[in-house]
Amino acid sequence: MAQIIDGKKIAGEVLAEVKLRAQALQKKGVTPGLATVLVGDDPASHVYVGQKIKQCEANGLKSIHKPLP
Repeated sequence: MAQIIDGKKIAGEVLAEVKLRAQALQKKGVTPGLATVLVGDDPASHVYVGQKIKQCEANGLKSIHKPLP
């Protein structure tokens, strides 16, 4: 039987857990993070990576970004 899921609700729950875990690591002196490498100038890729950076900042993760030609 098929089950309808609420993707936004699940994403919110996952991000809340990520934020809690990031805070726990920071209390131990560890700053979790995400590194991104963006090659080229594809506009959709810039939006995608930009959203990852924004979510890192909102959830207590360090974001390291390296754009390449």
